[in-house]
Amino acid sequence: MPARAPDEATLHAWVDGELAPDAATAVAQWLAAHPEAAARTAAFQAQRAGLQALHAQVLGEPVPPRLRRALRPPPVAWHWPHALAAAVMLAVGLGLGWGIAGQWPGARPAPRAGTVAALPAFVREAAAAHAVYVPEQRHPVEVAAQQQAHLVQWLSRRLGTALKVPVLDEQGFHLVGGRLLPGEAGQARAQFMYQDAAGLRLTLYVSVLAHPGTQPAAPAAFQWTADGATQGFYWIDGHQGYALSAALPRERLHALAEVVYRQLE
Repeated sequence: MPARAPDEATLHAWVDGELAPDAATAVAQWLAAHPEAAARTAAFQAQRAGLQALHAQVLGEPVPPRLRRALRPPPVAWHWPHALAAAVMLAVGLGLGWGIAGQWPGARPAPRAGTVAALPAFVREAAAAHAVYVPEQRHPVEVAAQQQAHLVQWLSRRLGTALKVPVLDEQGFHLVGGRLLPGEAGQARAQFMYQDAAGLRLTLYVSVLAHPGTQPAAPAAFQWTADGATQGFYWIDGHQGYALSAALPRERLHALAEVVYRQLE
């Protein structure tokens, strides 16, 4: 745990997922001991996820033919000696570029799988909801676990599919309750929250997808994602997308995801 409070730059780097794993863990532990700072930082995470989700669907749309045509250079009459020289120069340039790409000061590495830009919308929504409600002490859920039957019936009706709440008591997590959340284009989402004896919270985010996934069955479809201290596994099973989030080691969270998947199956 840090000996002193992290400064604003460190907190923002933590929110952006730019800290080294040890530093990120230390900041997360400090935030766990300072609820007010955790709530403020959770608001930063929610704002970041919301901004990233704005018009995210546009990234997957094809470029309109009109714009593709506008980008095409006008045809140029080339004589074959000029074309040959240009081809040689291009080959040399590509070779040099390939050789120095990793050494050039301004070079950027290729995006990693599971980065925010490549995540499905429901995963970004799950991370924002986890960051906002996990630090909440008075109202972490809308409907408590004592009303589980009502909770499941209500959320199933709103999402338009029969939901099931996994039981994680043997893994040390008991159900706190759940809530209804808005998703992309106003679609209904569900969040179930669990807590262990030490107060650490785990959330399961459930969404019904407009376009079903084609991924194979879990565990092969499990995908890891980390955004600051909001980390977890997500997977798509038919029409439904799931995201399991917690500040836990990756191996422990993967084991929990397998338990959840088996119960939902």
